[in-house]
Amino acid sequence: METGPINELANLLHLEAREAGQAGNYQTAVEKLLEAMRIEPLWAYPVYDLAFTYLLMGDFDNALKYYRETDDIEPDGFFTTKTAIYTLEGEKAGLFPEGLYTFYMQIEWTDEPEKKYSIAKQIVDNVPLFAPAWKEIVYLQTDPEERLYAIEQGLAGNPDRETKGILLLNKAMVFNERGDKETAKQLLSQIIDSQETTVSNSAIAKVALKSIKDN
Repeated sequence: METGPINELANLLHLEAREAGQAGNYQTAVEKLLEAMRIEPLWAYPVYDLAFTYLLMGDFDNALKYYRETDDIEPDGFFTTKTAIYTLEGEKAGLFPEGLYTFYMQIEWTDEPEKKYSIAKQIVDNVPLFAPAWKEIVYLQTDPEERLYAIEQGLAGNPDRETKGILLLNKAMVFNERGDKETAKQLLSQIIDSQETTVSNSAIAKVALKSIKDN
């Protein structure tokens, strides 16, 4: 994992690649990202953006390849990498329909809660074991029982580490809101101790656990 300052040329190439990608010039973006990766092989960002560029190009094999490379560099989680791998591997294995991850990403591309919910609901209606879409529904629900139902459906889908951690965090919050602080604390401790969630999940769980204990 890259911990020092990023090479200036690599950073410039990365920025230029993002601009090219936003303009739809995907091949130019690919070339610039590959060059940035050559200069800074331990920097995850251009690898992640290369995976995403291939996703936009409909090249799911290369998208999966570079999401996996991103995960090798940042094994504790990097943006949506783990969810991307979970979905694209599921597509490759025939568990999910091809193109599901691209369709799911539309949730991230809109700021309208109603549209986010519509996309997520459409996914779970057709692919009921797709955990990331249930996670989005949890975010968009206000009723505790409906949130808990969506959480349990998501957990039943054998989610990726990032999604699992978020679902468990939300489950703990539902129980805390109900006044069942002991169950909430147990769930948060499970996240902190588990190897099946991410470092960011664990960090959030620690803050939440301290808040519950302090109150």
